[in-house]
Amino acid sequence: MDEEQLVLGLKRRDSAAVEALVASCGDRLFRSACLLCGDPTEAQDLVQDTLLETIRSAHRFQGRSSLYTWLHAILLNLARHHHRKRRRLVYDEQAAQQEVAPMEETPSPADATLSSSALAHALGQLSGPHREVLILRFYENMKVREIATHLGISKGTVKSRLHYALAEMQRLLPNEMNLFGAADTKEIVEQ
Repeated sequence: MDEEQLVLGLKRRDSAAVEALVASCGDRLFRSACLLCGDPTEAQDLVQDTLLETIRSAHRFQGRSSLYTWLHAILLNLARHHHRKRRRLVYDEQAAQQEVAPMEETPSPADATLSSSALAHALGQLSGPHREVLILRFYENMKVREIATHLGISKGTVKSRLHYALAEMQRLLPNEMNLFGAADTKEIVEQ
C-alpha cells in the first residue's frame, strides 16, 4: 500500500490501513519515543497515543510532508506534553526521602549494551529541544532544513541546538565511548 492509499484508508478508518501504518512506522516511532522519554514502557504508551491520535486526526493530514514526518510531529507533541505533565508532579519531601531507589540492573558484558545504556543516559541529560534535534538528525537521518521545517524553527536555531547538544554529549560520554568527538562539531552539523 503506497502512502496515498494509506492516508485515504486512514481517513476512512480502514483496519487494513491501520495495520499497514503500524507495520511500516511502529518500530521507527518506538525507537524515537524511547530516545525521547528514556523508558520503554512510557515509549510504548506514547507510540500507542500517537497512532490513536493519527487515526482520529487523519482527516487533517494535508500532504505537505510525508506521513511519517506528520506522525513524528504528533509523537514530539505528545512527548513534550508528557514531560510537562511529569514535571508538574510534586513529591512530599518526607515521602521522597523514604522512597527506595530502584536497583540498578547488572550491566551486560556486551559493549553494545553498555554503550547503548551510556548513550541513552547521556541523551536523557539533555534538554528537550537539544535531545529532539539530535534524535531527528542522527536517528531519523533528517537534514538541517528538514528538522527546521519539522519543528517550525529556523535552520540557524537547528544548527545552534545541534552544536550545543553535541558539545554536551561530548562532555557527558566517557572519552572511549565518545561518538561525537571524532569529527569537528561544525562538520557534523553541516552534513
